[in-house]
Amino acid sequence: MSREYLNALWELTKRELRRKYARSYLGILWSVFYPLARMALVVFLFTHIFSKPIDRYPAYYFTGYLLYEFFYVAVYTSVTTLRDNKNLIIKSKLPREMFILSRVNTAFINFGLGCIPYVGVLLFYKAQPSLISFLVVFDVFFLWLFVSGVAYLVSILYVFVRDTKNIVQHLLSILRFFVAMFYAKEWVAPGVQKFIEYNPPYVFIKVARDMVIYGVMPELAYLLKMIIYGISFFVIGKFIFNKCKDNVLVRL
Repeated sequence: MSREYLNALWELTKRELRRKYARSYLGILWSVFYPLARMALVVFLFTHIFSKPIDRYPAYYFTGYLLYEFFYVAVYTSVTTLRDNKNLIIKSKLPREMFILSRVNTAFINFGLGCIPYVGVLLFYKAQPSLISFLVVFDVFFLWLFVSGVAYLVSILYVFVRDTKNIVQHLLSILRFFVAMFYAKEWVAPGVQKFIEYNPPYVFIKVARDMVIYGVMPELAYLLKMIIYGISFFVIGKFIFNKCKDNVLVRL
């Protein structure tokens, strides 16, 4: 991607950020305080419900919440991207995938802001960081690839099937309960455990927890799934998007 297109992508991302926080008094600070408040509420509720404690539970939950929220927001907001930007797509010669990436990157910036209080939680609850912890950047990178691939798919699908937005919203809401965000995978039935183990968002969450909270290298199977999910979804999503994008204007 040329420097010109990178600058255009950044301008589109800034536009999305301004639109997102246009009517918010806290503005972009909301992305810092909301995850922390959400974590405090969940930790208070579930530490009194579960009889089996989870080591460093606030950090455990916060990791799952931040990564899944990035996935959820990026994919859901990407569904209507092409329709929302119809006029700009017609008037400009910008690659259409840039509009998708601008929303993915907007969600990623919010994720980065949420990591500010997250670091404080890690320090307060005495997580065990090590040199392995810095390898989490690879987990985040492959998660970005995975999310971008899914965003490509749902955005192009919405052009042809208007019910996509509702379907995606419900699927994402259901999927939230199968990433072991606020419970341990071992607490559920074996069949559900198997589903969770192969659920892509959970894989990225599991890898991040092992590296950042506990300072250990995840199992090889999870590392392989992390790489496979990231690359395969990005390649497939980008391929289908490129095959269909020329018919977008006819359908919008």
